[in-house]
Amino acid sequence: MADTIKGPVINVVDGDTFDMHVTHLGENNKEKYNDDERVRIAGIDAQEINTKTGKIEKEKLENKLNGKKVLCKVQSRDSYGRIVAEIEIL
Repeated sequence: MADTIKGPVINVVDGDTFDMHVTHLGENNKEKYNDDERVRIAGIDAQEINTKTGKIEKEKLENKLNGKKVLCKVQSRDSYGRIVAEIEIL
């Protein structure tokens, strides 16, 4: 079973990445997590933020996530230290 973390979204970085404040850790987590984590959504590859499409994708993600709490099913950490996870809006 994958690790899980929950908490509110505090910032949308681009169309596939956001920052969250971790308020709950799964009981069987194997890894340690920071109070604030950057999460890349698994299975989404948004355009770079400096493109018109990238700005539109960021805005769409902001509309979905701002002010919401999310559950992240952690898959891994990428080379930038971001959590890669499937997410569910709570």
